[in-house]
Amino acid sequence: MSKKRKRRTTYVGLFGILVIFIVVMAKQDPLFASSRESYRASDQVKDESFLDRARSVTKRDGKVNIVVLGSSVTLGLGATDAQPVWGTLLENHLNQLEGIQTQVINMGYSGYSTADLLAKNKISHVLKAKPDIIIFELCLINNNRYPQNSIEQTKADISSIMQTFQDKLPNTLVLLQSANPTIYNDVILADGKVTYDQYNKEVTRFVRANDWNYIDIYELMNERIEQNDAKVERLLNDHVHPNGDGYRLWYDLLEERLDKPLRTLR
Repeated sequence: MSKKRKRRTTYVGLFGILVIFIVVMAKQDPLFASSRESYRASDQVKDESFLDRARSVTKRDGKVNIVVLGSSVTLGLGATDAQPVWGTLLENHLNQLEGIQTQVINMGYSGYSTADLLAKNKISHVLKAKPDIIIFELCLINNNRYPQNSIEQTKADISSIMQTFQDKLPNTLVLLQSANPTIYNDVILADGKVTYDQYNKEVTRFVRANDWNYIDIYELMNERIEQNDAKVERLLNDHVHPNGDGYRLWYDLLEERLDKPLRTLR
């Protein structure tokens, strides 16, 4: 066999080995998968939990970067050093778990609606952070308030944000959540057409219809308040923002679901 033919045979053999390696890795590691869209829709990703992803990324990179995105109840209005916002409680808890090292980056913006996140280019900040996980609080308290954004516009905003995440951060786990109840749950505010409760329920139906990972903090907190025969005011710093106890309850409900398969979240 000529030297030229030997070299060609060697190159073909090495290429074949490389192809086999890529296929094997794609099967073993979902974060290495070549078909990103099919992986996101697969049973495999829906069977993993938040903690599964956090441990997998920590093992791979040494640290998992988490962005919490939303409004003032993500930023932490009403929280204190002694009783911090839910994102800080999340970071503290995760860093105590074996196999997880994390940094939580708070991108909560006081007074922001979903329309504001888009108009003021805040989504680009999330992209620059290149997070491994995003927890997106949907800003519905502000979407429902002065002036009330139409529910259809809110759906369009959420769809636009999610499409950007899927396009630009295809391997990032995105978890959506609603926000806390307020004293205005059943009140139609000035220039509004629906109550905060109605707003949450309609957006929740929309999110679930799109099969996005979602935790309905609003409904879960309402259920827990009713179970304890309590009043929402006891969990609020003012009429809207949680106090330390409110953020603690929010986080407890979130923590209860961190080890659950994504497909089972509610």
